[in-house]
Amino acid sequence: MSFRTRLLACALLLCFTSVALADSVPWRRRRRVDVRINREAAERALPDDWPAEPTPPTDVDTARFAHAYQELCGFMPPGRRDTYPAYILDNARRFSVDPFLLAALTFRLGRCQPDAEGMDGVGLTLLSRRMYGDFVSQGAYHYYKREGSRWTPEELALPRFPFSEIRLGQAEPNLYFAAAILSVWKQQQHDVDGAFTQAPHRHYVSHFIWGDSVRSSRAEDRILTDRRRLLQYYGVVSMPPPIVYEGLALGAPLDGAPRVVSSYIGDERDLGARTHRGVDVEAVLGEPVRSVADGRVNFVGVDLPGHHAHESMDNEAAQAIPADRFGAGGRYVCVLHHPPAGGYLRSCYMHLDTMTVRAGQEVHRGDQIGTVGRTGMRVSSPHLHLEFHAPDELLDASVVLNGMLIGHRPPPPRRHHR
Repeated sequence: MSFRTRLLACALLLCFTSVALADSVPWRRRRRVDVRINREAAERALPDDWPAEPTPPTDVDTARFAHAYQELCGFMPPGRRDTYPAYILDNARRFSVDPFLLAALTFRLGRCQPDAEGMDGVGLTLLSRRMYGDFVSQGAYHYYKREGSRWTPEELALPRFPFSEIRLGQAEPNLYFAAAILSVWKQQQHDVDGAFTQAPHRHYVSHFIWGDSVRSSRAEDRILTDRRRLLQYYGVVSMPPPIVYEGLALGAPLDGAPRVVSSYIGDERDLGARTHRGVDVEAVLGEPVRSVADGRVNFVGVDLPGHHAHESMDNEAAQAIPADRFGAGGRYVCVLHHPPAGGYLRSCYMHLDTMTVRAGQEVHRGDQIGTVGRTGMRVSSPHLHLEFHAPDELLDASVVLNGMLIGHRPPPPRRHHR
């Protein structure tokens, strides 16, 4: 069989499969257009790598929730600090969904901004008018549930707002529809999982992102990480129990652990000219970076090119350096720890946006020492670069903090020989 014949056969098979799949449900498939999978990121963590997600409190205190939400979002204009948490709690109660999940969506997708755009959607939760427009009409969301071999129509009354692009760009209507749609996905998830081809995933929030066919679980990983952070700030979830290294209690460098490693010690950099001296941990710009253990800050400063690779300076002076003048490490902080077993452990936190400690300062495990940034980077998204130095070697933080840091090292690149 020729290559063209095989290609035609594959195309026909794909066509028949798609038709059969489309004919198996009585609705047009829900999906976001032009949303692509990052294949490399999709393999970093798998559904089985994660522990069970924490249970939210039954009764949520409004003031505590508002404080936690502001801590997650960062700066918000005064008018939003109280109204957005109130909208979230009100609509979560209205449609019986988890308010911490709904709030996490507003942060991960819309960065708590009502005019956010992206992923074929708009507003706080990037709701897609194109994805859901066929399903919301005459003041209701129309969907199907499976009973035996049949799909039976259901509807959820949505009388408060019209489902329009303008309304989705407003905070209260966006949260109203997002909570309603989450509640429908919660009901439909098992039926839809059986009717469409799915990438392995663990939570119905994946369908909020992808629609009927989940193509990757990494979006839900990040949303659920934000949910864990919010529960931690609310006060019902604690940081994971410390890991003991040489008698020294070590904690997570970022909130909402476990967190995913995106690059490992020894990975190639600059086309093989150097190797990675630490691990990169997926993070969001501006989130707090924590000292992993008790110790004394022994460096606060910047990595600059040339002979001034490690220049001590406080945060104010470091903020004045133009972004294009940094070396690979950018702004960073190192903390010296003294294990009871002897020797030392030095932890360094690089690419910081801000540094919130000074040299010589005593810190405790969990104290904030800076915020996540991308200083010193050229093309990468914000992340935390973490290094562990022992007296005679570099330690692999993904091994030392195994469980707090999770993920899979990608296979080595294929070498092409001539």
